[in-house]
Amino acid sequence: MPNSTFSFLASESSQAQQKPQRPPWKVLVVDDEPEVHEVTKMALSKFSYQDRGLSFLHAYSKAQAIECMQSEQDISVILLDVIMETDQAGLECVHHIRNELNDHDVRIILRTGQPSTIPEHEVMLKYDINDYKNKVDLTKSRLYITMTSALRAFQDIKKQSELASALKDLNENLEVKVAERTAELLSVNTSLQAAKDQILAQQASLLQSEKMASIGYLAAGMAHEINNPLGALKCNFSVLQDYINAVLNKVDVTHDEDLDNDFKDIFELLEDNAVDLNRIERIVAALSVFNGISDEQANLYDLHEIVTSFSAEIHSQVVFENKHEPLPKLSCCREQLLQVFKSLYLNAKESGSALCDIKISIRNHEQSMSVYFEDKGAGIPEQKLNQIFDPFYTTKPVGANVGLGLTIALMMVQNQGAELIATSQLGVGSCFEVRLPHNTSS
Repeated sequence: MPNSTFSFLASESSQAQQKPQRPPWKVLVVDDEPEVHEVTKMALSKFSYQDRGLSFLHAYSKAQAIECMQSEQDISVILLDVIMETDQAGLECVHHIRNELNDHDVRIILRTGQPSTIPEHEVMLKYDINDYKNKVDLTKSRLYITMTSALRAFQDIKKQSELASALKDLNENLEVKVAERTAELLSVNTSLQAAKDQILAQQASLLQSEKMASIGYLAAGMAHEINNPLGALKCNFSVLQDYINAVLNKVDVTHDEDLDNDFKDIFELLEDNAVDLNRIERIVAALSVFNGISDEQANLYDLHEIVTSFSAEIHSQVVFENKHEPLPKLSCCREQLLQVFKSLYLNAKESGSALCDIKISIRNHEQSMSVYFEDKGAGIPEQKLNQIFDPFYTTKPVGANVGLGLTIALMMVQNQGAELIATSQLGVGSCFEVRLPHNTSS
């Protein structure tokens, strides 16, 4: 019989050795009596929960207990004596663990062998403890039950913490992915918006080009049709003036006041007609320019040389910047650029700006080269800035200006694949930029 018993125990021991070892639950016994430590360890020596035994840590004062909690990880249960070096040592230890060490996972079971000055239910309410036991009533069976309940609660809390941590990681990863996706969408949206703006700008430019081309064809045709009768009118008008002068020499108007007044009215009307005919001639001349815009062929030119030539042509004291900066030659229409510069100069001059306040400058950019005409005139209202390139638009009195200078300048600039950009501020002045792209450079 003894031999069979030992054989069974040996077999059971062999099976136990084959099972993977799981780490034991860490239990901290805090009591100032060494005998309590020994009895507790003996009573729980065979205890196991979920195939895991117990590993005991020992502390004999509040200070040792706190030190142990700081140095050891994953302590599951604390069996804590209430009265040690002081009557409140155990309760003070609970307060430190929960509030100073911020450990709310470990299960704390208070044990006392003496009646406390504070009732048990008040202790349970005031301090974050999980059970309160009298050492006399804590038999081995009850100690097993208490430990099982405490470890089960500890395990549940750990699982909840792990789930909360995993959920936090998932949320953080989700936030990162949402932020990344949002950034991608914003980038795509920005690109789409930029593409849309570019398409709208190209459409506007195309419409403007088509509009100017239509105006050019119409203007050229009108100029041709008007020029012939205009020549006849001017010729007949000159003959008419000669006839009236001849009649006036044969008639003595000094003795006829009414006749004298009639001739004065006739000469005033003739003078007004002469002014109007000259204005029509200027308009026809301006319209005729449209017909020759696309005739000039582009060649390689030094932009410095063109601007310098223009400055010499107008004989003015304008400020010319960047004279000596080396620039690559551009493929452009020189005579058309000179005409554009003349229109921009006259526009700046008519803005009320003194000659010394008109500045011409050249700047070389990464993909383009620009000529700026800046003045310190009255400026242009923002709502009218888009109208200044329209045919016959002028702010001058009727008859003082044809209103085609900037229109022709815009067409000549666009004919060379360039841009004419106007900016202005009331009371400060205006700036016209002729921007020539480098893709036409040598």
